[in-house]
Amino acid sequence: MEFYSGKYGIDRRRVASDFGQFDTLAYASGDILTSSAISYANMARSVGFSGKIARVILKETTAGTLQRPSLRLWFFGSSVTPATRNAPQAFTTSQIDVLLGTTEVLNANWINCGSGVAMIEKDIELPYVLNSVSSTIYVVPEVRASYTFHSTGRIIMQMISEVD
Repeated sequence: MEFYSGKYGIDRRRVASDFGQFDTLAYASGDILTSSAISYANMARSVGFSGKIARVILKETTAGTLQRPSLRLWFFGSSVTPATRNAPQAFTTSQIDVLLGTTEVLNANWINCGSGVAMIEKDIELPYVLNSVSSTIYVVPEVRASYTFHSTGRIIMQMISEVD
């Protein structure tokens, strides 16, 4: 006799989020690019489960000049409250306690895709185990150089994850 106990193996999940409309003020190196942590829900089969962030795909669009920013993406296993948009970040000890890892996105690796559009795909291969009460990954993007975005500028990020 056989019993079905649910899914097993690896599921690939793709989720997308918009970083929001940028303001036109200058961002300095170390400034946060979003107004809050970006949440990617259902990144585990159940709360506290695990997986691997396989890659991220970023697309910048603008009616002005593309910035193709160098970024550091901070991945957290629990909700965190970063500094506000366009302000420097200093993570607290309790925030670092739930850090899953970081990855660097370099300016030189962006690909121009046409007028006002650039994209980058970055393999990460970051294994994670989520908080025991969460199935959500939180991302905080930080700029790694000085940029002034056009008022129509925005970045959309897709995250591809392999869920155990």
